[in-house]
Amino acid sequence: MTQKEIHAYIELFFEGLKAWRIDEAVLAHIKEQIRIQPVPSNRVLLAPGKVCTQVYFVVEGCFVCRYINEHEGTAKTINFYANDLHPFMACIDSYFSQTPTRCELRAVSDATVVSFPKQALDQLLETDEALRRFYYSVVIQALTEENDLKLKLIAYSSAELYRYIVQELPMVIQKVPAKYIAEFMGISAEWLSKLKKGAKRR
Repeated sequence: MTQKEIHAYIELFFEGLKAWRIDEAVLAHIKEQIRIQPVPSNRVLLAPGKVCTQVYFVVEGCFVCRYINEHEGTAKTINFYANDLHPFMACIDSYFSQTPTRCELRAVSDATVVSFPKQALDQLLETDEALRRFYYSVVIQALTEENDLKLKLIAYSSAELYRYIVQELPMVIQKVPAKYIAEFMGISAEWLSKLKKGAKRR
């Protein structure tokens, strides 16, 4: 996206917020505090050990949230974020508790995010009922979708899980490198390649 397209996209988002009847003064305050941030591919936006003090909105590009086990030196993809899939992004283990996260937010393509400070958001939530309704709607939807994804990780076989991702989350197949999809599924890249070939033969 060009800078003009990014700003047009953000303005469209704010137009959508008006449907929630959020006070114009609150919207103006949010606009004053947001920061547009380009994030190059493979750049870590939030690293393990840091506190998640911002809520992010993905304007373009794609991110993975990965749990980092520093003792074992391993990483596990646990969620995906894109403008057309879970656009509101944060490290949940840190955002609400304001304790250091065990995760990282990593761009897997060139991306642009809008960030807004949690502290400022919390203050606005105390004063505007409409903003609270919007916020809780977004939070509940995000947690529900994340929980649903985790249940499928537990219940589905590798083939079933891959089929679900292809059918229900095609943007993940299109935007996320195979390495992170395999990491998310808990399988090797070689096994993921076999699943892809098997799916193409059907």
